[in-house]
Amino acid sequence: MADRPEDDEARQAQALFRYRLIADAVEAARGGRAAILREVAATDHVTPDGRTVRFSQRTLERWIARFAQGRLQALHRAARRDRGCRRGITDAALDRAIALRQEVTARSTTTLIDILERAGEVAPGALRRSTLDRHLDRRDASRRMLHVLGTKRHVRLSFDHPLDFVVADFHVGPYVRIAEDRIARARLGAFIDHCSRYVPESRYGLAEDFMAVRRGLRSLCTAWGLMSKLYVDNGPGYQANRFHFGCDALDIQVVHSKAYVSEGRGVIERFNRTVKEAFETEVRIRPELPTLDELNAFWRAFLDERYHRTPHSETHEPPLERWQRLLAQTEVRTADPVLLDEVLRLRARRKVHKKTSTVEVCDVRFVVDTALRARWVDVLYDPHDLGNVLVYFDGRRIERATPQRPGEHPIGRAEPPPAPPPSVDYLALLQRDHERRRATEIASIRFRAVPADDQALTLTRLIERLRACTGRVLGDVETQHAAAVLEALAPVEIAIADVALKTAVAQLGRGLHASQYLEALRAHVLSARRKGKRKP
Repeated sequence: MADRPEDDEARQAQALFRYRLIADAVEAARGGRAAILREVAATDHVTPDGRTVRFSQRTLERWIARFAQGRLQALHRAARRDRGCRRGITDAALDRAIALRQEVTARSTTTLIDILERAGEVAPGALRRSTLDRHLDRRDASRRMLHVLGTKRHVRLSFDHPLDFVVADFHVGPYVRIAEDRIARARLGAFIDHCSRYVPESRYGLAEDFMAVRRGLRSLCTAWGLMSKLYVDNGPGYQANRFHFGCDALDIQVVHSKAYVSEGRGVIERFNRTVKEAFETEVRIRPELPTLDELNAFWRAFLDERYHRTPHSETHEPPLERWQRLLAQTEVRTADPVLLDEVLRLRARRKVHKKTSTVEVCDVRFVVDTALRARWVDVLYDPHDLGNVLVYFDGRRIERATPQRPGEHPIGRAEPPPAPPPSVDYLALLQRDHERRRATEIASIRFRAVPADDQALTLTRLIERLRACTGRVLGDVETQHAAAVLEALAPVEIAIADVALKTAVAQLGRGLHASQYLEALRAHVLSARRKGKRKP
């Protein structure tokens, strides 16, 4: 029988529901895992379909083992092997266990079982610890109900390498102007590295949804690499299924903090306090509300000039210096740009139109293969970039679909006969005149002589400067592009190149593609040479 359209989402919701139950136990030390699982097993839980159920400790342990082998994909619903089997304990044996526990409240459940087995009241191996724990808890005879267990202890976290542990959060910021007569409250989405207290990615936006999380996470991973663990709260942006499965595909472990428990979030909470007192106070006293772009410009200046260059009270080092020093000693995992773009997209279930062979997302129709007509497909899309969508069918990626244009025929149908060629190629005429004018402008440039010593810019020095701008090692395509630009502009003085690249970083920011800095270098050099020619 074919799966219903909602089956895939239901399985994902079930897998995430199971992971949330075992998440604390997965993170806990092995010695403290049993207590966490007992607490989870003794609590009622509401499943995604609305049922109230309880799960045994053995079931939770089996989920942990499955998660360790296959992560979230392994937590999909599976048939129980022991379905129909009954386990239990006699009333006499349970009463004896309660009496033994009340006699010495510190006795462990394992000791109680051993006493019952040696006394012949239960068969060896017939009584499980989880079963006895559950019945003792229901009779108010567990060590937790008897207040024997100590209070929970909190361990101070410490990490030796950047991106080992990154904390993310949203902070409600000041008001900004979004139109002539409209204002809105800005939200700061920030990612802070626990090891160095450096903030590799942060920006103000107008929402705390998944798209804001996706934008920040993509920017961070593209510029710096993949973190090992990402610690977040239970906000709506971090609860999306696509966020969890995207991080799982990138091998980023997502850890959620407990609701209403502030311990463990001190790093980001203290950072938010600094933002509020040192930055947003100055924003609020300005005579005019800033726009969102102006607020982000002020924020980048505050972050680079003050926060990153002021010694931190915990590390006693400026976050920027500690980040750069430790990052140079750490091998960071790089992200595949194609995979990063695909796994963090939104997913929608659509039925392909049986006549037009299109699917509609955000009021835009995309043309797909005619073989998929009248079939249900999964569409992965970015609502901020609807230039294309990814179409999946039966768990397999089929194609990258583009928006439908008027008069376009679906793929697979016969194309109409080609139209006769025009009598004049207008674009060719424009291109000819453009090339002539461009050749005249280039010929009029007077190149200044450059000494053939260390003052000349070489390809090696250019690549080193581009690496400092992008924050990563250049790929083969970018290296070839740099060589082509340098060959077209040579000879170039190092001083001119440094001014051009520093100006580009100040205007555009760090972490962009090398082609943008090369374009700025080319424009700056040509502009400088034109100005030099006009001098007498």
